[in-house]
Amino acid sequence: MNCLETFKQRKSIRAFTKQVPPRQLILECLEAASWAPNPTSQQPWHFIVLSGNSLRKAAELIKESYSDAADKTAPQLTENSENSRNLEQRKKENFSEMLGFLKKHNADMASLGEGNFNFHRAPLAIIFATYPYKDQNYFKSTVSAMQTFMLAATAHGLGTCWANAVSVCQDAIKKELGLQDELILVDGISVGYPDLDAPINNVSRHRLSIEQVVSWLE
Repeated sequence: MNCLETFKQRKSIRAFTKQVPPRQLILECLEAASWAPNPTSQQPWHFIVLSGNSLRKAAELIKESYSDAADKTAPQLTENSENSRNLEQRKKENFSEMLGFLKKHNADMASLGEGNFNFHRAPLAIIFATYPYKDQNYFKSTVSAMQTFMLAATAHGLGTCWANAVSVCQDAIKKELGLQDELILVDGISVGYPDLDAPINNVSRHRLSIEQVVSWLE
């Protein structure tokens, strides 16, 4: 699989088999992530692999604390801006198509909804963390490491799904798992082998034509 094929084949996997990926395979993907761009090769990240009891604890905390924690998150776009309306419309269209497909294939909608809080029952999850820094370069580098990890995982036949609930609930997670207070939990990634027959993993994906999202300035 060449790089461009890997980029396009990566997708969010929300149903996994029970098979646990080998530790060495996860380390290889994390080693690839460590080559993500970062300021002066400081490598300002820490990767926390969750399995077994730690994974269950994190999932329980997210389910308990997400609602209150999410209420504290400020909106990023003006509600009535043109950009906001366009993004919301795109979201509605994609979500409607996905729901129609899942209902047609008798997917368990309640279980899928719970997946947002339990890492979609993946056998592993990885928290990508960084440290405070004035210009946010550490944060941005760690986001880049997350993407690199997901591409490496795809190349190795693994499935991944970005778990944004980790950053929302990070205070509770850090306390329960005994993580350093100064760590910033950028987000988590669910990891495992994809259940290829699950309807949620076969929903059609779309991208806008590149001309719609590119501006050339001279």
